[in-house]
Amino acid sequence: MRIAIFSLLLVFSTTVPAHADCTKDEVCSLLGKMSHFEILDKCPEAAKFLAECKKIEETGLQLLPEAKFVDNGNGTVSDTENHLMWSKTPVRDKEGNLPKVSLKDARKLAQATTINGTTGWRLPTLAELATLLYPERVENASGKKAWINPLFDDGRGHYYWTSTTCAEVTVIEDRYQKKICQAGEKGAWLVHFNINAVFWHLTDVENYHVWVVKSNK
Repeated sequence: MRIAIFSLLLVFSTTVPAHADCTKDEVCSLLGKMSHFEILDKCPEAAKFLAECKKIEETGLQLLPEAKFVDNGNGTVSDTENHLMWSKTPVRDKEGNLPKVSLKDARKLAQATTINGTTGWRLPTLAELATLLYPERVENASGKKAWINPLFDDGRGHYYWTSTTCAEVTVIEDRYQKKICQAGEKGAWLVHFNINAVFWHLTDVENYHVWVVKSNK
């Protein structure tokens, strides 16, 4: 009897897939509602369909001139080339932790930030935040290594929100691969300094952090 039950369980476990198969139409319908990672988790064979889904006009990123950073010695760093002022570190709460927030709350957090008495901060665009990327993984102001200009303190190397949505930029090609976002205003781009990568995610996900910038003209 035990052998029969075991055999039945074995047959059942090998014939029922962990994920349901998805058709091309089903995969394409998920674009704009879920990130590519979530789609692949739901439909492991979706990769072959993603490239065939409805094409969108590819709008790339227009990069800013190479930044010229100067440490102001007061918790801020100036970019004299692009006339910007940055926080030297990402936004932290009273306990010193990096808040995980949605894009909407990231904007609010940026606007409420005060650094050394200075207000008027905002969330950076993707082009702006990309100027902090460094061509090699080096030790930064935190004492740890990341792909960020060494004047900045990014000891944890997390993902950071930008204000650039997928309605503005639909395609990015970083050192890993070409990434296409069809989520429109529901998706936004992020920078990950620990691995020197750019990703997009849905804006209502409360899992990413905040770096702030302001005009310095």
